[in-house]
Amino acid sequence: MKRIILVMLIVSAFNFASAQGLCDIGGGGFELLPKSEGCAPLIVNISPTINALSVGYAQEYDGITDSPTLVRNAKQFTYRAAGTFTILQSANVGGTEVYQCKKIKVYENATPHTEYTSCGGGKIKVVMTRNSVLDAYDQVGIDWGDGSEEHIWSRGQALEIEHSYANTSGSPVLIVRGIYTSNTSCKEGYKWPLRISFQQPQLKNIQIKSVEMKGNGRLLVVYEGLSAISTDVMYSTDGNNYQIGGTKTSGGTQTSNFSLNASQAYQIKLASKDLCGGKLESESVSSMIVNGSSADEKNEITWNKYANATDFESYTLWRDGIELKTIDDINTTSFSDEDVQCGDSYEYYIVAKTKTITSTSAPFTIKTTLSSPKPIDQAFVNVVSDGLIEVTAIIPGPGTKTNYDLVIERSENGGIFKKVNTLYGEATYQDFDVKVNDFGYCYRLIYQNACGQRAPASEPICSILLKNESPLLTWTTEKPFLDEIDSYTLTRTGAAGSNDSRNVKLVSTFYPDLTKLSDLSFTFQIRADSKNGNYQSLSNIITYKRDTDIYAPDAFSPNDDGYNDTFEVKAAMFKTFKLSVINRWGEVVFHSNDIAKGWNGKIKGNPAPVGSYIWRIEIVNNLDQTVKKNGTFVLLK
Repeated sequence: MKRIILVMLIVSAFNFASAQGLCDIGGGGFELLPKSEGCAPLIVNISPTINALSVGYAQEYDGITDSPTLVRNAKQFTYRAAGTFTILQSANVGGTEVYQCKKIKVYENATPHTEYTSCGGGKIKVVMTRNSVLDAYDQVGIDWGDGSEEHIWSRGQALEIEHSYANTSGSPVLIVRGIYTSNTSCKEGYKWPLRISFQQPQLKNIQIKSVEMKGNGRLLVVYEGLSAISTDVMYSTDGNNYQIGGTKTSGGTQTSNFSLNASQAYQIKLASKDLCGGKLESESVSSMIVNGSSADEKNEITWNKYANATDFESYTLWRDGIELKTIDDINTTSFSDEDVQCGDSYEYYIVAKTKTITSTSAPFTIKTTLSSPKPIDQAFVNVVSDGLIEVTAIIPGPGTKTNYDLVIERSENGGIFKKVNTLYGEATYQDFDVKVNDFGYCYRLIYQNACGQRAPASEPICSILLKNESPLLTWTTEKPFLDEIDSYTLTRTGAAGSNDSRNVKLVSTFYPDLTKLSDLSFTFQIRADSKNGNYQSLSNIITYKRDTDIYAPDAFSPNDDGYNDTFEVKAAMFKTFKLSVINRWGEVVFHSNDIAKGWNGKIKGNPAPVGSYIWRIEIVNNLDQTVKKNGTFVLLK
């Protein structure tokens, strides 16, 4: 009995030992290919070296469990995490369970946790997190992706690393890798790419959009901000020493305004603090100032040159809220405004424009003045029709004026000048109270500007009076415009379509030879041309007829009642005139060679008897043709 108990105690002791770990039992056999240690993920191939009926493997045996989960006939295991692992083989050889264990060493392959901050410009700050992954490596390599030398970090060094990129136009890829120096089975971990997006474009967008100087000296700056980015609005009078006008940390469109000198030009820029504690400054913007003065009824405007030629596009000058002039030359800083009137005030401001900003000056007001008004020195007169003469003046001084007085004085046929009208804001006078075929008219013009200053009267200008003084045409030669006469041109137009126009130079008479023409009538007109080529003036129009028109009444009553007391004949276009009145017995009772002298109804001082009489007319016309006509009329009481 004692032996049996002893054997049972030995068996129980053996089973207790097995429960503590199957690796010590032994008897099994297998190999791991290609190696039993390396970087994660590590793949090991299992090749048994024993002949067994049934083989199973536990991938991660804990060295304690006596009934681990087995994978029958496993050929390969993959270890994705770093650590030390045990592969257990369990096999049945000849009815006996045998075991074999092998160690697997897997090194960390994950990339140390790495973040970066773009500081503005090309500067970045890389920060690594201390954890088990970082602690697994001996070193960390950082390839900046810009061709510069790889940075090697070693244990004990600071976890923050700064680097500056020379070129920020692209997006370089930073690569981080863990490095082992203490073993040969795993040299480095996984290479993790980190694409760099520079903060500079964002900070660069913190730019001034517009600058405007108000008339009260408040400078208004509008810019685009970024949330949580502190931005100072700074100003300087010399471009070197800047002062802070305001600070904001808000995003979106921001405004900042502060009091300065409205007549002083400033350089304005922004200073934004980057995420690494540094500052990034924007390009500077020039504030604008405009000044001016008035002389000779012109306003001379000047402004400061925009300081930064980069991206400059234009200056725009505004007057009373209306765009006056746009100039694309940065060096042009003045403008002469001639479209102004004496006594009026005008408000100007200038806007400088670049591709991204506008800079507006404070308004500046100029009152237009004139030391003394100028007399009218450009004017002309023109015969428009039988009962209309038109006088046109060019208002002196630059620009287009509407607020002025123009006094018109007229002299008729060489008489004294008398005021006939005053024009207000107009420069053309139409004179309907004229007889252009009978008289010549001269005019003087007196200009009074908007300031109430009156200039002396202009030189006279006179209409051209064309007359038929058979056998010649004659015309007056006083100047019809305030310039010298260059020449006269005579125009002849026939009723049947014949026409002729000839320069007669500076003569004032012309003999019209019409004998070879067949037109029944003709019109003549003189045109004067000025030496400067700016003006022309037309005369009245006179008509020549081949057949003389004769008009005689068919009755008259010489009773001294003041009505129809004289027998008068009307005729035109003749050289000589003869009138005879014959009674019923063929006696000539009246004769006249002057068309202006008619018969008064008396014979030798005594009243002629009532009854019928014959009139006989003989006329030599302008074509030297003799025209004879007769008719009858009745003498009544």
